[in-house]
Amino acid sequence: MIADTCFIVDIMRNNPEAIAKAQEIEKNNTPLLVTAPTVFELNIGLSLSSKPLEEKEKIHEVLDSLPFLPLDYIASIEAGRIYGDKRKQGEIIDSQDAMIAGIARSIGEKILTRNIKHFIGIEKIAIDSY
Repeated sequence: MIADTCFIVDIMRNNPEAIAKAQEIEKNNTPLLVTAPTVFELNIGLSLSSKPLEEKEKIHEVLDSLPFLPLDYIASIEAGRIYGDKRKQGEIIDSQDAMIAGIARSIGEKILTRNIKHFIGIEKIAIDSY
């Protein structure tokens, strides 16, 4: 299962729903994965933070325990299609969300997110929430 950026942020902030979901995932031995776009988004937040050293520690504490998925060639193709399809439909999707969805679709993984609306309606994408 791919952790969307909001899930990682919620874990770092000790959000009770996210913590409960993480415990459920661990109990079920479901691999939790992190993508390159999430690392990108977290580092944007880090660079804008008023407490970058404290935030950097939190980010590394969470990310260092998760397998990393790059935005490879196939995932990039899928992300571009997702982004373009949404635009043709008159809908807006952030490029980072399109990239996360492209990675998920390219390997057949679910996306774990609190922001369901960011991924709803994307073909061949399964979503889990908390």
